Amino acid sequence: MNNLQLKDDLKVSKLILGTVNFGTGLSKEHSFEMMDYYFAKGGNTFDTARAYCGWIKGGEFKSEETLGQWVKERNVRDKVIIITKGGHPSFEDPLFKPRLSEEEIRYDMEVSLKTLQMDYVDLYLLHRDDESRPVSEIVDTLDRLVKEGKTRYVGVSNWTVSRIIEANKYAKEKNKVEICSSEIQWSLAECFPRTFNDETLICMNKEIYDEYMKLDMPILAYSSQAGGVFSCGYNRRLEDIAPKHMKYLSVENVIRYGKLLDLCEKKNYEPSSAALQYITDNKLKAAAIIGASKMEQLMESMKAAESLLTEDEIAQLV
Repeated sequence: MNNLQLKDDLKVSKLILGTVNFGTGLSKEHSFEMMDYYFAKGGNTFDTARAYCGWIKGGEFKSEETLGQWVKERNVRDKVIIITKGGHPSFEDPLFKPRLSEEEIRYDMEVSLKTLQMDYVDLYLLHRDDESRPVSEIVDTLDRLVKEGKTRYVGVSNWTVSRIIEANKYAKEKNKVEICSSEIQWSLAECFPRTFNDETLICMNKEIYDEYMKLDMPILAYSSQAGGVFSCGYNRRLEDIAPKHMKYLSVENVIRYGKLLDLCEKKNYEPSSAALQYITDNKLKAAAIIGASKMEQLMESMKAAESLLTEDEIAQLV
C-alpha cells in the first residue's frame, strides 16, 4: 500500500482504518477480524479518539480499548501507526464548550494512553479548536506532550487553515513542535457541517482546498466515503436513495455521481474505489480514513489501494 509522508520519520497508509465503531457497533471479534484483514493487506495506520463512542451508553473508551487490545495481542506496536484525538467537548454539555486547557488536554492524553495500553502514540490530534484561547497556549501544551514522549507528533482536526498558520508561525518563532497534519471531512460527495448536524466541523470546499494547496499540509480525510452513498448502486439520479443517505442528496451530488458512473463505465472501475482514489490520488496530499460495518465493505474499500487515478480522471469527477 502507498504511504503519505507526514514527517521524515512518519509515514501513514494512504488508506487509514477508522475504528469509531470498534467495540460498540462492531463486536470485539469482528473488530479484530477487520484489523487483521487490513493489516494483512499492507495497511498499518489506525485512527481513533478518546471521544469515540461517548454518545452511546456504555460506549465510552471502547474504540481505543479495542484497538489497544488488538495491538497488544498481535504484538505489533512497532509495526503500526496509532492516531488518536483529544480535546473534544463533553457530550453531556448542552453548550458543547471547548476543552482545550492544558489540564483538559493532558487529562485526555493520559486517559487515551491508559486505555490503549501504550506509552505513546504516533500522532496526537486536537479534535476541535477553541478560537477564544490563544493559540500560543495550545502549542505550548502540545510541545510539552512531545517533549515528554507521550506522542511523537501532533496535528489538529476541524481547525481552520488560518488558525493552523497562526499556530505554526508561533511554533517556528519559539522553536516549538509544529502541526504536521490536519484531519477534516473530505469526500467526493459535497458536504457541509449541517450535513452532519455539527457546525463545529470543517468540511472541504473549493476555498479550503486552495488554502491547503498553498499551505502544503497533508490532509487526513474523515467521512471519506460519505456513508457509502456512491457505492450502493443507486440509479443515476439518486431517485432511489435510502433514508440514511438523504442528507447527501443535492443537485451537485447528483452531478458528481453521474460523472463517477461515467468514468467507471468507461474505465471499468468500481465506484467505491474511484471515490476513495479521488482523495488518495489527488494532487493535494491526503490519506482517506475508511470505515466499514461489514467485512465485505472493508474488502471493497481496500481495492482502492490496488490502482491509481490519473490527474485527468480526478478532474473529470468534480
